[in-house]
Amino acid sequence: MIRSLSRGLDILTILNKKGSASASEISDSLRMPRSTVYRILETLVNKGFIYQHKSDKRFRLTDKIGTLSDGYTEEDHMANISRGYLENFTEKFQWPATLATLSGLSIVVRENTDLESPYAVEQFTIGYSMPILGTASGFCILAFMKSDDRQLLIDTLLSSEDGNQDEYDQFSIQRELKTIKKNGYAVKIRTRRYTDQTALSVPIKNSKSIIKGALTVRYSSSAYDLDDAIKLFIPRLKEASDEIATKIDTHKEKALKSIQFDL
Repeated sequence: MIRSLSRGLDILTILNKKGSASASEISDSLRMPRSTVYRILETLVNKGFIYQHKSDKRFRLTDKIGTLSDGYTEEDHMANISRGYLENFTEKFQWPATLATLSGLSIVVRENTDLESPYAVEQFTIGYSMPILGTASGFCILAFMKSDDRQLLIDTLLSSEDGNQDEYDQFSIQRELKTIKKNGYAVKIRTRRYTDQTALSVPIKNSKSIIKGALTVRYSSSAYDLDDAIKLFIPRLKEASDEIATKIDTHKEKALKSIQFDL
C-alpha cells in the first residue's frame, strides 16, 4: 500500500464528511503527525482538489473533486451495491447470479458471479450485451416498465433486424409480460447443447416503482423441477432485490441533499 496516497484519501474523506477542517483537526482525527498533514494538504491544494479559506484557515473541497466521480454511473453504483448479494447467493446455492440493466435495445451484464460458480457452463463478462427478448432479465425489465415506454420499446424491437420477430409478436409478448407481472418474476428456458438452462429473474424497483434492473439466477433445468426452483430461488432473489433498491434510494437521497446544500 502506498502510504502517502492512503493518507491523502483519508484526508479527502474527512473533508467530504465534515465540509471543512483545520490541519490540527485532521491530525487529531487521523492520529497523523501535523507536519505530514501539512505536506499532503499542500499537495492537494496545488492539485486544485482543496483550498484553504483565508478567513478561518480551514480546508475545504473544490469543485474539481467532482471530476473524480464523473465516470461513475448509476449502473456502476448498482453493480457495487449488488456484488455482495450476488456472492452470498452463489455461495449458498452454487449457481451463477447476475445483475443486468437495460441499455438501448439490449440487456447488459453489470455484475455476476460466473467465475465463482462451479456450475457456470457459459461465463459472461461484465459489459456483455444480450437481446432483450432472448433473456429472462430482459422480459422482467420490460414487464415492470411504464406502459408507454414499454410499448415504444416493444414496437422498436419488433421492427429491428434482430428483434426476434420469428419467435415473438405483439400478442405473445404481451401475454408473457402479463404473466410475469402477475407472478413477480420471469422464467426463460434455453435449449443448450448438453442440457437445457433455466433462468429466473426478479425486478429491482425503487421506491417510486421505477424499474432499475433485474437479478437473475441460471441453473441446469435437469437439476430441479421448475416449481421447486421457484420456491428455492425467488424468495432469496426478491430479498436481495429489495435491499439493493433501498440502498439505491438512500444513495439518491444523500446526493439530492448534497446538491441542495451546495445551492
